[in-house]
Amino acid sequence: MRGLLPPERVRPAQQVLQRALERHGLWCDGEWRLDHLAQTTLINAGADLVKPAKKSNALAEVITRELLDVVTALLDDRKFAAAMDIPQILFTLPNAATWTVPHAVWHLDVPRLPQGGAPGVQIFTFLNTVAPGGGGTLVVAGSHRLLNTGERIASRDVKKRLKREPYFKALMSRDTGDRLRFVQEPGRVGDVEVQVVELCGEPGDVYFVDMRMLHTLAPNTAPVPRMMLTHRYLLEDMRESIYGN
Repeated sequence: MRGLLPPERVRPAQQVLQRALERHGLWCDGEWRLDHLAQTTLINAGADLVKPAKKSNALAEVITRELLDVVTALLDDRKFAAAMDIPQILFTLPNAATWTVPHAVWHLDVPRLPQGGAPGVQIFTFLNTVAPGGGGTLVVAGSHRLLNTGERIASRDVKKRLKREPYFKALMSRDTGDRLRFVQEPGRVGDVEVQVVELCGEPGDVYFVDMRMLHTLAPNTAPVPRMMLTHRYLLEDMRESIYGN
């Protein structure tokens, strides 16, 4: 949803991160100063730099009534609660010369549950412009429709089972060439269409993602950092199954 969050909510959160980066000389007088940085290929490059900002109330205030109304509608008016007190910062310094779909760190944050259906909704939003190739989270659209077997399957086992399918075996293999095809064209697993989607957008844009979807970090080939936030909303009647209590 484009522009769902108003600038007066997004800007203070953006400033919190910028102040943290000012201490390291990366943000100065309204501009990025990254020339002095050593080149890195770390997948989460720079994440430690913004740790001082992770408990700021400005991050929590990004969440609006309008955003929660969308979550409510997606979860069919069932009761839900945030999995965290404050949205999580997703930050990546420029860390790659060329962009590709990674083979590693594909994961789920929750298991498949016997109740079926979405256990919750994860939102992704932007504190600066994240253009294609700029480190936006990658999500396998359609993967939420797989392995809904009526049993509890731990996240690591969901990934193992998915790798039995040729599409996911290729996606998660370092030996697969032509990796851009995963974003350029859809694949199929049985009768389910799947495709890697790069989450790009402008400050205030919000993606709403079924929490059964496989996702991963992406390389950042842009000249500026990737600054995003994510927050997770879990159905209250599924929390016990999610955490295995």
